[in-house]
Amino acid sequence: MTTPRCIRGGTVWFVTRRTTRRYFLLRPDADRKLQQLYWYTTALSASETGIEIHAVQMLSTHIHEVLTDTRGELPRFLQQRNRLLANAVKCHREWPEEVFSRAPANCVALYGAAAVEKEIGYTLANCVEAGLVSRPEDWPGVTITREGLGRTFIRVRRPAGYFDPNNPRWPAEVVLRITLPEVVVKTYGSQAEARNALVRAVDAAVSMARSLAAKAGRVVGKVAELVRVPFDRRATSEEPSASRLPTFATGGQREVARQALLERAAFLSHYRMALEAFREGIENVLFPYGTWRLCRDFGAASEAMPRPPDG
Repeated sequence: MTTPRCIRGGTVWFVTRRTTRRYFLLRPDADRKLQQLYWYTTALSASETGIEIHAVQMLSTHIHEVLTDTRGELPRFLQQRNRLLANAVKCHREWPEEVFSRAPANCVALYGAAAVEKEIGYTLANCVEAGLVSRPEDWPGVTITREGLGRTFIRVRRPAGYFDPNNPRWPAEVVLRITLPEVVVKTYGSQAEARNALVRAVDAAVSMARSLAAKAGRVVGKVAELVRVPFDRRATSEEPSASRLPTFATGGQREVARQALLERAAFLSHYRMALEAFREGIENVLFPYGTWRLCRDFGAASEAMPRPPDG
């Protein structure tokens, strides 16, 4: 049998996953049980797939995450984590239907520090723009604070309910470290300067979010009321439909965008040639980094591939 292989490398992604029909199934709980489900399933799946989480915020109808896929296993991480989280939420909420929208997760590759800074700012300011709180630190759900960027360790116990304590697959405790994106650290020369740049990006995003919320007439309510909203309620705000979904972002850097377009074109060309060679039975066909299903289904072992170089 021919064996496809993949060129490896690290990529920073902005990932969004939405609930089915915009139900408030991910609404934070006052006792933090729902939040515990997210942290546990994410920490467990990230440790098994080499995913590094940089920023996250989970609102009632969707999750935003900025992460680095260090081993090219983002599809496996999303498949595993989202399945575990959905099943755990169904058990916790006694919800009989699907939890997540049937549309796949929206994954946007981030090129350059500017794009990463912008999406981390957007992620952490999302609850402010929605008019839920006036500061990201006030959000009672899953989030990362500005001060916690790159220096937070989430230690979470195994949630009761869905996870069998007698199954060794589910450890009693897991830890998730929130890291700084390597591209930002390299751009600014140190972790301290990279963290300062990200804090500035968050501050700017929060300021903009407050203006947008005020313009839209969104009024900040009490946190105690946020955790009492029925989870079977649906969002009623307007959402753009039939809009194009980007596959990458560059933070407004034109030269970076030009390089990204060239890289995308090179990927498609390389993939087409590799697929044609694979179909002809040529041995050890080398697929470009970013190819997932062929490498998974036809036996390329991800653990045998080297960790991508920094940057």
